[in-house]
Amino acid sequence: MVAEASSHEEMLTNLIHAELDIILVDIGPDKQTGIDAVREFRQMRPDVRTIIFTGYSSDRNLISEVIEIGVQGYHLKQADCNEIINAIRIVHAGGTSLAPCVITAMLDQMQSKQKQMQSELSKREQEVLDLIAKGKTNNDIAHALFISVRTVKFHVSSILTKLNVRNRTEAALKIQ
Repeated sequence: MVAEASSHEEMLTNLIHAELDIILVDIGPDKQTGIDAVREFRQMRPDVRTIIFTGYSSDRNLISEVIEIGVQGYHLKQADCNEIINAIRIVHAGGTSLAPCVITAMLDQMQSKQKQMQSELSKREQEVLDLIAKGKTNNDIAHALFISVRTVKFHVSSILTKLNVRNRTEAALKIQ
């Protein structure tokens, strides 16, 4: 079945009870209204897979918000028909289809968050983390920094919390 709605309001009223597998939603100039409509539709119909179809290729906030909502696709209006058809097939089969600009924006955002988290580390925590990344044990770190092993453990715990990781290996990977 193919159905059409000329506005977000119409989408929420006329398509909410329709038998749908996928919905393509255009996010236009009033981005927040579009995001709110998608959020509301996803809450009422989490079974319907959603693809965003928009002209905004570099709006990190828009991309982040719709990904958080749980959409399965994000493509640009400039995409050719084969790309859109392929996206629909992928999403219908249970996959996710994202335009390259989305992946780039998500990577940029992750890298800036990583840098921000690292900048929140104290100078001493950064020194400890650098030694962790070199494979040093708590005893090695304590000896190198002239502090107690207990203090090293305190710094390691703080680092894990600030970087939101579970172990030393994940923390070391964050700075690579």
